Amino acid sequence: MSRLSEAVDTSDSSASATDRLLAFFPNRDDPTWYVLGLALALFVGFAIYTSLMHARFASTGADLGAYTHMFATTLDGEGWLLHGKYRVSQPTGSYWGAHFSLTLLLFLPLFALVPSVYTLLVAKSFVLATSVVVLWLLAREVLDSDRLAGVVTLSYAFNPFLWSAWSFDFQEQILIPPLLFAAYYAYRKEHHLAFLGLLAAVLFTNEFVIYVVAGFTVGLIVAAARAGRLRERAPVLVAAVVLVGVARVVSTTIMSYYSAFGGLPSYVVAAPLQPFIDTARVSLTDLVGLMLANPELLLESATFAVDQKLLFFAAFMLPVLFLALFDERSLFALVPFLGFAWVFTGEAKAVYYTFGAHYPLYLLPFVYVGTMGALDRLSGRFESVSRPSRAVFAGLVAVVLVTSLVAGVASGGGHLARPPDPQPDHRETLDAAIESIPANATLIAQNDIYPHVATRENAGFIVSQNTFSAYEREYGPVTPEYILVDSQLNPNAPWSRTVQRSYADRLGSEYGLSRYEDGVQIFERGYDGPVRGITQSEPDARRYDAADFATDTGTESDGRIVSANGSAGDYIWFGPYDVLTPGTYTATVRVNVSGVGSTPVVRIDAAAGGGSEILASETVAPERGWQTVTMTFTIDETVSDVEFRGIREGDGRVVFDGVRVRYDSAGNGTNASRLAADAATTPPRTEVSG
Repeated sequence: MSRLSEAVDTSDSSASATDRLLAFFPNRDDPTWYVLGLALALFVGFAIYTSLMHARFASTGADLGAYTHMFATTLDGEGWLLHGKYRVSQPTGSYWGAHFSLTLLLFLPLFALVPSVYTLLVAKSFVLATSVVVLWLLAREVLDSDRLAGVVTLSYAFNPFLWSAWSFDFQEQILIPPLLFAAYYAYRKEHHLAFLGLLAAVLFTNEFVIYVVAGFTVGLIVAAARAGRLRERAPVLVAAVVLVGVARVVSTTIMSYYSAFGGLPSYVVAAPLQPFIDTARVSLTDLVGLMLANPELLLESATFAVDQKLLFFAAFMLPVLFLALFDERSLFALVPFLGFAWVFTGEAKAVYYTFGAHYPLYLLPFVYVGTMGALDRLSGRFESVSRPSRAVFAGLVAVVLVTSLVAGVASGGGHLARPPDPQPDHRETLDAAIESIPANATLIAQNDIYPHVATRENAGFIVSQNTFSAYEREYGPVTPEYILVDSQLNPNAPWSRTVQRSYADRLGSEYGLSRYEDGVQIFERGYDGPVRGITQSEPDARRYDAADFATDTGTESDGRIVSANGSAGDYIWFGPYDVLTPGTYTATVRVNVSGVGSTPVVRIDAAAGGGSEILASETVAPERGWQTVTMTFTIDETVSDVEFRGIREGDGRVVFDGVRVRYDSAGNGTNASRLAADAATTPPRTEVSG
C-alpha cells in the first residue's frame, strides 16, 4: 500500500502523464482518504458556521472588519493595508504599523477575485482544514504508524482550542499551522532549502511568532545534540538562527516606518506592574528592566490570577495528554509565549493566558510537533504502542475525544462562540440602516457592525474609548458624516456604548439623531430635524428586556428578573446604559409586585450620568397582577448612560419584565430631570461592565 508522502516522490520517465498525475493520489484503501473526508467536513462545517456568525452580526471589526478594510483599501488604491482603527501610534492607519505580515498578502489576489467578507471566512476554513491533512502526513512520517498518526490527527482536528480559533473571525495566523507542519516535514526529510523557505514563511506571518520560532529552533538544536546529529545538522540550524534574526530586524524596521512608536498598551500590562508605568505604551525592554530593578514584581506578576492561568494551561495540554511537555521542541517554543502571557499581561488581555481568540494558532503546531516527538520515543520503548491493535487504537481514540471534550468544558467551551439567536426582523432593520447611508460617506460604526461596512473606503470603528480619545487629543477631532450604533445588538458585548460615550458631548448637538428603530440609531452631522424610522416613517419605542439589565439581588427566571426578599436600598435591576438625545420621553415599566398592605415595595428610577442625575421616579405598592408604571421626562441636552433601575423600598416579591421608552416628538410632559431630593437620597450606581 503506497502512501501519499511516498507517491509524491514517485518518478518514472516512462510513465504517462496520467500515471504521473495519479501517483499524487493515495491508493483506494489508504486511510488518507478518511483524513481528507474529515478535513472536508471541517472545512464545510466551519465555513458555514463562521458565515452564519457574521450574518448574525457576531463578528468583530478588529479581527474581520479590519482585514476586510485592509484588502479593500489596498485594492482600491486608497492606502496600504488601512485597517480603519484609530491609534495614536499609527498615524498612517496601516496594519504594518501594528503588525508585520508578508504572508497575509497571499490572500490579496483571492479577495480581488471576490471582494467579500465571506471570501476571508471561507479561505480561513480551507487553510485550517488543510493543516489537518498536512499534520497527518507529518505524523505518518514521524511515527511510522498509521494508527498512531490517526490518533494524533484526531486530537488536533477535535482540539477545542483549535475550534475556538477557527470560529473567531479572520487572522493571518491561520497560516502558521500548515506552514510549520510542512517545514518540520521538510526538516525530517532533510530537504533543507524547503525547510528554510517554509520556516521563513512562518516567521514572516506575524512578528510575534518570531519569539516562538526562536524557542522552537533552540529545541531543534537540543534535539539534534541529544540524537548525536548536531554536527550533521549544524549548517541548516545555523541558517535557521540567522533567519530568526533577519525576520526580527526586518519586522521591527518595517513596523517602525509605519508607526510613530511601539510597545504594549499600558492597560494590558499585569496589575502589579501598573503603578510603575506612566506612559500610554511600554516596551518589553522597559518591563524587563523594571523587573530587574524590582525582583519581587516578577513573583507578583507570575502568581497574579495563577489559578486561572494553571487551569487553562492544563486544559490546553489535556488533548495531547501533556506529552508536549516532555519534548524539547515544544517546551522551548512554549517558554517565550507563556513568559510573556503569565508575567507581563493582566486581566485586560486574559486571552493570552486563557488561549482565547486566535492565540492558540501561535502554539498548537509546535505543541503537536513536540507531542509526536514524545510519542515516537514512547513507542520506541513499547512495541505495543508503536503498532497498536484495533482494540488499543479504539481506546486511544476514545481517550483523545474524551480529553478534548473535558478540555473544552474546563475552558468554558474552548471559547467556542455560539451564534446569536436568529432575529430576522432586527437584522433587516440594521441592513436597511446601512443601505440608507451613502456608500461614499464617512462613517463610524460600532465594532460588531463594522465588518458589514468595512468594504467602504471611508468607514472606521472604535475599539476603545480611551484609545480613541487619545487619538483625537493628538490629531484632532474625528468628524464623520454619519455615526451608526445599535443598542439592541449583542447585549453581552454592548459595543454601542463605546461609540456613544466617545461622542457623548457631540450627540444631540453636532450630531443629530436622524433615524431610530429597534435600537438602531443613525446620527448625522449637522442634522436638526425630526427623528424618522428606518423601515417605517416614525421611530418606534426603545425596548429593553429584562435580559438587557444587570442585577444585584434579583435573579433571572424565564426571561424576567425576580426578587423575593432583601433589604431596603438593594438594587434589584439596573441598566441598560443607553444614550438619549434632547426631547420628551415616556418610559413604561412592567412589574408584578406583591406584599402586605400598601407600603411601597420598590422604587423605579430613570437616571442618567451613571445614576447621579434622576430623570424621573415612581414608587410601586403591592397590587394583584401586572402593573404598568409610566414615567414622562424631558431632557434638554444629550445624556449618556441612561439607567432604569429598581431599588427595594420594603418587604415583598418583585418581578420585572422590561422597559419601553417612547420618544414624544410633540414635547408633551413635565421636565423631571432635576429631582434634587431623590438625587440627594440615592447614591450613584456604578455600572458593572460586562
